[in-house]
Amino acid sequence: MSAVAAKTQPLHLRAPLRRPGIALVAAIAAATLAAIPATARAQSATPLDSSGFLIRLGADTLAVERVVTYADSITGDFVTRAPHTSRFIYTARTTPAPDRVVTGYSVAHYRTGLTSSPVDVRVTADFASDSAHVIVQRKDSSHAMSYAAPRTTVPLLQPGFGLHQILVTRALAAHGHAMPFAWVYVPDQVDTGSIMVGPRDDTVRITTPTDTIRATVDAKGRVLAMTDPGGTLQATVTRIPWPDLDRWANDFMDRDAHGKALGMLSTRDTVRATVGGATLTIDYSRPSKRGREIFGNIVPWNTVWRTGANWATSLVTSKDLRIAGTVVPAGSYTIFTIPAPTGWTLIVSRKTGEWGTEYDPSADLVRVPMTSSSSARPAERFTIAVVPRAPGSALTMSWDTVTATVLLRSAGP
Repeated sequence: MSAVAAKTQPLHLRAPLRRPGIALVAAIAAATLAAIPATARAQSATPLDSSGFLIRLGADTLAVERVVTYADSITGDFVTRAPHTSRFIYTARTTPAPDRVVTGYSVAHYRTGLTSSPVDVRVTADFASDSAHVIVQRKDSSHAMSYAAPRTTVPLLQPGFGLHQILVTRALAAHGHAMPFAWVYVPDQVDTGSIMVGPRDDTVRITTPTDTIRATVDAKGRVLAMTDPGGTLQATVTRIPWPDLDRWANDFMDRDAHGKALGMLSTRDTVRATVGGATLTIDYSRPSKRGREIFGNIVPWNTVWRTGANWATSLVTSKDLRIAGTVVPAGSYTIFTIPAPTGWTLIVSRKTGEWGTEYDPSADLVRVPMTSSSSARPAERFTIAVVPRAPGSALTMSWDTVTATVLLRSAGP
């Protein structure tokens, strides 16, 4: 859900300049509180809500979270499996509902799923006067920073979803009016969006330029479930009874020890090939099927797709290249696609270095048709390949039961 994730991102950090993978979440997340819940209880003796959430990616359990909401704070604790088992504990100090303005935030990341393990990173943040003041601590180093942050700012730490309740509470209080908000992908990436109650009173849409998270709520306005179809993280979040996180953590760590760690959610890969006299290099990430229906579901039909995951897929050609009869000059490009049931469209963009959901149609160099075919044997992991195909080569993209193909030839002498 949204996703997370800046290109150098810690948490879900989605840098406008870059976004991260959950692996980096571990790298930046942190705040010193091994006993955050105890601190919050001292501030507000009576919880308003205690909830658990199961976060899944297709058939795989990605994380388990528990959250306690007080009048003046929200505390959370979750254990995640990606790329290996680790633990996060966080707290957000807030004004009372319905505004729930965040005035302070702390998060601590533990190297394993148990809070008895060392803290990797600690982050503390104060929000005041439309600005954020953040301290990031790693072992013996400490780094402070300040930047603009709107009063509507809410910290984002994927794959945790506890603080999404703040946005849901604000949206319900707005009675059908769209309300602006900002997410801070800790420590310093700010993204803006809007929140609004959906067509039915039991749904809330949390919308950013790259994602739309749909939250289902009960009569008390408490989150029951969340999804972000076609979004960045593509997780499904379900409310569950209060979970025993140490038990979950021990189970996850046992899987790690037996070679069953979840690993990177979308591994990076590189394709190198020679087409005529042109040397091609394609750099991309490879998401997995994980028991899901991919095209028409995870990847919507007739919509621009990042063609992989994480960073946008890049294409570099050393010489002019002919793609389906259209000449692409030597240089560096980004590849996007538009999957459709009757055939795909390949987009070659002049813009490079962007996050995969930051497609800019004004940067299109060419759009060319691709043929598509189906297979009875689904491909678990998205795969790009360049294979011989007379009179040149073919660029193929395969995932689930679909393969899209376009012909390549050297455009040089």
